[in-house]
Amino acid sequence: MSFHDDHDPSTLYKILLSLALFTGVSLSTAITSSAFPMLASYANYSVVEGDFIRQTILFVCGILYGLRFMVGMFVFLQRKIAWGEGLLVSVLFFMMFYLFGISAGSHREPLGIVDYAGISIFFIGSCINYKADYDRWKWKQLDSSHGKLYTTGLFKYSMHINYFGDTLTYLGLAMLTHTLVCYLVVLGITLNFMFYQIPKLDTYLRERYTDQFISYSASTKKFIPFIY
Repeated sequence: MSFHDDHDPSTLYKILLSLALFTGVSLSTAITSSAFPMLASYANYSVVEGDFIRQTILFVCGILYGLRFMVGMFVFLQRKIAWGEGLLVSVLFFMMFYLFGISAGSHREPLGIVDYAGISIFFIGSCINYKADYDRWKWKQLDSSHGKLYTTGLFKYSMHINYFGDTLTYLGLAMLTHTLVCYLVVLGITLNFMFYQIPKLDTYLRERYTDQFISYSASTKKFIPFIY
């Protein structure tokens, strides 16, 4: 993602991102639950009915994530989304949530300790991400915040606590799938955060808030609270 001071609603791309996410969740659930057998036939996918409770939980988690994502996109995110970024992320979102849904929906085993841990991690990560973004958004509405770098709330524990929350969210979903490739997807996202998104954002913040950023970065963990 790019970080700059251009402000634009980018409504079309935000709608596209949201539709891609919800489509991936809904389509994978419909196929694996045999709710629409024609879909399975059209997608050339042999239906393997998994555990219904797991399918339901994955679907609910996907919808909850989508709703939180929409709030983040339409309320918290103020910057412009470039057309290339909007299209690319839309495709990746569809592929990721479709993969998660197919993998979890096809798993036949009943829920176990790994699944319950995954559900907990999903909700913990979602709460961290939402609260961090909401508190920062509320702070930015204050006249006294203009020209200042937000360093309080959950961001006092990590400079990029919202990325950490997203990582936990995706990890929780992957744990429901019991599939190695889904864990690898989460690993890829995490590495992208650590070695691309965060350095790029840090460069922007350093240029805009020079002294504030230097002081903040010297006393705050980069990504994982209390660790890194």
